Amino acid sequence: MWNNKKFQIGLNIILTIIIICLGFFIIKISTKENKKNIITHDNVGSFIFTNPILDCEINTQEEGLSIFSENVNKKVEKIKKDYLLSHISLYFRDLNNGPWIGINEKESFSPASLLKVPIMMEFLHEAEEDRSIFDKKIKILSSDIQSINQNVQPSVNLVEGEEYSLNEIVQLMIKKSDNTAVLALLRNIKKDNLGNIFRTVGVPYEDTNKEVEVRVKDYAGFFRILFNASYLNREMSEKALGILTQTEYYDGLVAGVPKEISVAHKFGERKIDGISNNSQLHDCGIIYYPGKPYILCIMTRGNNFVNQSKAIKDLSSFVYSEVNKNSK
Repeated sequence: MWNNKKFQIGLNIILTIIIICLGFFIIKISTKENKKNIITHDNVGSFIFTNPILDCEINTQEEGLSIFSENVNKKVEKIKKDYLLSHISLYFRDLNNGPWIGINEKESFSPASLLKVPIMMEFLHEAEEDRSIFDKKIKILSSDIQSINQNVQPSVNLVEGEEYSLNEIVQLMIKKSDNTAVLALLRNIKKDNLGNIFRTVGVPYEDTNKEVEVRVKDYAGFFRILFNASYLNREMSEKALGILTQTEYYDGLVAGVPKEISVAHKFGERKIDGISNNSQLHDCGIIYYPGKPYILCIMTRGNNFVNQSKAIKDLSSFVYSEVNKNSK
């Protein structure tokens, strides 16, 4: 009788262990299937444009991302054909949980005025140590004056011989895309430090006399580190993105989203004589979709600036509608 009781106790223990193990296995499988990327942001304070990551746990790709990527890819090909463009590259990144897609993202382009963003970042990096440089006044020299032909003309130009604060100059460089402001600012920052910013996002850099080539994914990194406040402190990152929301180019990314949506962005244009498809137009930035901000960077090559603007607008509109559809 004692042996039977001992056997029964042993059997109960074995069954209990099996049930516990089975339950643990089911929970693990269920968790694995339902778990998404978990990213914790710092939402404390009155900051508007930045949201640094405090903790990050990356798992499998978000459900539906492959369908989203396929839809965007088809749209890119259709728009390229409709507007007779030779090339379109697109990069999208969800800033809440990290998934991204790239369409022709390995193609290199001339960044042109897009390079004004890292120049602004270096100025603000120096301002972290010495805020007095905001008020420092300098005179515009004849060597600063740029007469580059632009499709998007600045509404205000810096005047030779006039004095401006460095804060005014950096604002005009971004908001108005003033090329004179670039050379004036470069005379007053530590140009050797620019390489650090480029290396942070993986963009090759030699010096300011040689223009680098960039890819959409790499260039988008400047906006990612501003949003995450991982290069500049949060105050200066916020200031940079605030200036970028005032960029005076409304025919690209901005034209594709509702008017109430903030867009921190920078455009760049370049026309290279002597080659076919010599017009390049790009627009990259952060679209602050409510509760789900995302980076969108579009670079184009073609022969018609107006058509390239329309292409960027249409793609911005399509991506916004897809994000809106997937957020409901």
